[in-house]
Amino acid sequence: MPKVVIIGGGLVGAATALGLHQIGIQSTVYDQVNPVEAVVDGRAIEFGDSGGAVLIQAGGLRVLRTLGLLDECLAAGQSSSFVSWHKIDGSAQIVGNTKAWNQKAGETDPKLLAPLQILRSTLHTILIKACHRVGIKTLVNKKLVDVKQDDSSVTAFFADGSTATGDILIGADGIHSATRHKVFGEHLNATFTSSIGHIGVVNIKEHGITIKETEECSFFVDRDKKLFVAVFKSSADTAAINVSTFDEVTVEGDDQSASYRPYTDLPKHAGHLADVLKSWGVPPHLEKMMRHSHRLSSYSVYDLPDMDSYRKGRVILIGDAAHGMVPSAGLGLLTGLEDVGTLVALFRNLPEEKDLNRVLELYSDIRVAREQQHPTRLAVCVSTLIPRLHLLEEVSIILYSVLL
Repeated sequence: MPKVVIIGGGLVGAATALGLHQIGIQSTVYDQVNPVEAVVDGRAIEFGDSGGAVLIQAGGLRVLRTLGLLDECLAAGQSSSFVSWHKIDGSAQIVGNTKAWNQKAGETDPKLLAPLQILRSTLHTILIKACHRVGIKTLVNKKLVDVKQDDSSVTAFFADGSTATGDILIGADGIHSATRHKVFGEHLNATFTSSIGHIGVVNIKEHGITIKETEECSFFVDRDKKLFVAVFKSSADTAAINVSTFDEVTVEGDDQSASYRPYTDLPKHAGHLADVLKSWGVPPHLEKMMRHSHRLSSYSVYDLPDMDSYRKGRVILIGDAAHGMVPSAGLGLLTGLEDVGTLVALFRNLPEEKDLNRVLELYSDIRVAREQQHPTRLAVCVSTLIPRLHLLEEVSIILYSVLL
């Protein structure tokens, strides 16, 4: 089995390490910050102090089941049977039944019919603790500065002078991936889209906020003014509210490059954003959610140029390092989990050392085709695997990931 170096200890990096462990592949995770703890404005915070909620559809839930974490995640989050869209003032509601959609698409597992909404921080904690339980090493303060490879190995070089060598290197280091820059080209830069978002997390039970069942996953939009608000109920007591606009909402201390950065003056910033929402004419409970948020984070939305390959030699890209996505409802995470599921299935069914090149090649072909929606390329990739997979459950991971 190959030895794997994973750059990035976020959600997708941790999920990748766990998936590889499931099939007996040793990996070590390297991150430039502690994925459980960070330092903001000189004070230490837990990862749980930042970020909002993510929504995971059946393809991602299937991967969590493969990792042995589905039941734990379902218990920690909220399954939502409906999704709704509205005008910014809450009128003209359109409601979709997610269970009915998934049943019509052919899903039969009751646990996978309704999407899961879960706090990003809660999911990350579950993944990191699972890594620790099985002995996966996570080394921190490892800022990647270079990558070199030859016919037999690949080596990562870090700013502290240390190195890590393996048979494969997986770049799971996000939208501003150093792995992508060092290996695939400095020109592959993330481009700021002019969209800035702010995420508040609130205890709805404590503040007497009621969210209707049909609005547990809901979107409020003003297309003309390019205003967007989303609500995600992430547990019986907790919900997240996501405010986004292409016209910057000025909040003192904003940083365009910030990624889930907690605010130190929470009441002031939450109150300011609540006033902004009120001026937009949103339903009163949305304004109240923001005003009573017990944590608030900001993010900037970036886009990546299309890539012809997520593989170069012994290096592959996974998650946002490969394909940047608008971070609404966890779409980027879902794509990253699909990456993990596809990679694990390939390794499981092509386990020989001689198959390594083929695994990396197929992974890139399948995921590039999926990302760029090339049906012919997808069909060719999957057809090469059918003889090896026809009696195995793992085929569902690949087929679900690439054909839905």
